[in-house]
Amino acid sequence: MRVYLIEPSAKGGLIHYAFHLARGFSRINVDVTLVTSQHYELHDLDHPFEVNKFLNLWDPRGSKDVNPIWRKVRRGLRGIQYVYEWWRLVQFLDKERPDVILFGEMRFAFEVRFLNMLRQRGLYIADVVHDVESYDTRQGSNTILQQSESHQRQYYAIYDAFDALFVHDRTNREKFLKLYNINPNRVHEIPMATNELVLEVPPEYTADGLRAHLKLPTDVPIILFFGTITKYKGVEDLIHAMPQIATNSNAHLLIAGFPAKDVNAEELKTLTQELDIMDRVTWFLGYVPNEWVVPMMALSDMVVLPYRAITQSAVIQIAYACGVPVVATQVGGLPDIIEVGKSGILAEPNNPISLANAILELLDNPNLEQMGMYAQELANTRYSWHTVAQIMHQVFNSRSN
Repeated sequence: MRVYLIEPSAKGGLIHYAFHLARGFSRINVDVTLVTSQHYELHDLDHPFEVNKFLNLWDPRGSKDVNPIWRKVRRGLRGIQYVYEWWRLVQFLDKERPDVILFGEMRFAFEVRFLNMLRQRGLYIADVVHDVESYDTRQGSNTILQQSESHQRQYYAIYDAFDALFVHDRTNREKFLKLYNINPNRVHEIPMATNELVLEVPPEYTADGLRAHLKLPTDVPIILFFGTITKYKGVEDLIHAMPQIATNSNAHLLIAGFPAKDVNAEELKTLTQELDIMDRVTWFLGYVPNEWVVPMMALSDMVVLPYRAITQSAVIQIAYACGVPVVATQVGGLPDIIEVGKSGILAEPNNPISLANAILELLDNPNLEQMGMYAQELANTRYSWHTVAQIMHQVFNSRSN
């Protein structure tokens, strides 16, 4: 069986997911090719599968510091470029004719036209639905989710174009089936698997070395927020929780991640000043290098996911793989993956008091180290890419039935 795995985003969590999935397929002897763009960030790693940097797209983590007029012009040019690359991709896939074409995140309503072109050419297409609900990440928007009827109709058309759909965990599959009138036989549950990659990249620092580089205080617990800083991830709620945390502990907050366009990092910094907690927060506003991830997790006592909405998060799997317990909100599939009191603690979403109480509870837990060890055990056993690849392979094998 030949599987072509398509991931245009060549940096960040989505390409890490695609790398792991492609490697999972290779472990069960599936002939898999990862198709991505020329900015592919994992090119230095060993690949038991083929990588084709076919797509000519922009750097997804490039600089945002451009004037508003040029930003609008650039957005239009990129839109034209994206459509053209989709057209090239359809011609390429029609020529290659793999047994399965597996996509990830669908970004725009017009993509359904290209999906239908693939179907019309007799190609079998599948999709990993990373986010069951769509997030409103527009600059200046005050909403979290895009929930209009027109938006839902657009995504129904997209999902209905696929022969098979994969959703992470039971809760999200149930939500997906409620939102979209798709035949349940086409919607399959898969686990969110372990992030193996972060353990394999040679670290640039030791934990103490990175702590010194980031100028973090010594001999105090470190609370880590890790990943893209975007509105639906609730960093503002975590900042609002810090005064209560600071009053009851000497813990320090590290916020490390790339700010999305819907977040004003300077406003978040101003909030820490207004709450009189500037000296309790350290910022690393940028894409965290892969070489920093393991030492960053090692210097942290917990990872906090204060999300206001989410389907599932690979950040939990990074924390688990590194033996770090988590505090997360009760949204999406997060309760499916966190064993309360054993690998982490859950808090109410949009509730800084509940979040602060959960963080303080974990800080005071005498079994904090054992919780981290149990989280690592889960990463090494239950959440396997071998399992994910086998589930998908079974679905693909039954496609003619």
